[in-house]
Amino acid sequence: MLSLAQELLLLALHDEKGSVRWVATSRLPYCLAGALLMELSLMKRLRITTTGPEVLDRTPTGQPLLDETLRMIDSAQKVKAPYYWVSKLGRRIKSTKSNLLKGLVDQGILNREEHRILGIFPTTRYPSRDDRSRKDITSRVCAVVLRREHPDPRTTMLISLVYTCALTNSIFDKDERRDARQRLKEIAKPLPITQAIKKAIQRAQ
Repeated sequence: MLSLAQELLLLALHDEKGSVRWVATSRLPYCLAGALLMELSLMKRLRITTTGPEVLDRTPTGQPLLDETLRMIDSAQKVKAPYYWVSKLGRRIKSTKSNLLKGLVDQGILNREEHRILGIFPTTRYPSRDDRSRKDITSRVCAVVLRREHPDPRTTMLISLVYTCALTNSIFDKDERRDARQRLKEIAKPLPITQAIKKAIQRAQ
């Protein structure tokens, strides 16, 4: 099973170009940071409240990115607001994103291609190799947003990430977007981590 951060990254990547969609570029670091906190919450390692994440279980998850995040929060001398951690983790996201992309390549979901911009500047792109995972993720989101199915906790958190990363247009057809945005907001707004991500994005901008 893919992590929330990997699922979000798949949705944020353009299938053919293999680069992050322009609308998500500035938001993605903080949304990926929020996804790490959410994943730890789903694993019962953290409890996320408006005052800050509380460590419930220090047992390693076996996933380096999550374990490093858990150690950072556990070693803090006092409880810090979710916004603090989203901002801190978001600033370190370059290495995090690279590790997430490598995992998706290793699983055969993405290809890794080297290119040069203007024949000079090197860049790496990650076009889709097997789009079944992305289709499955999109189907889960649409079932809740368009057909009003009841979301499980993981899908609720993914929808919150879709909302805060402004990915509505990349998932929904033009005639679906107005209703989809309202439904996304209804599901995402009550989560404390949603507000933390939005605050981090606003401060960064």
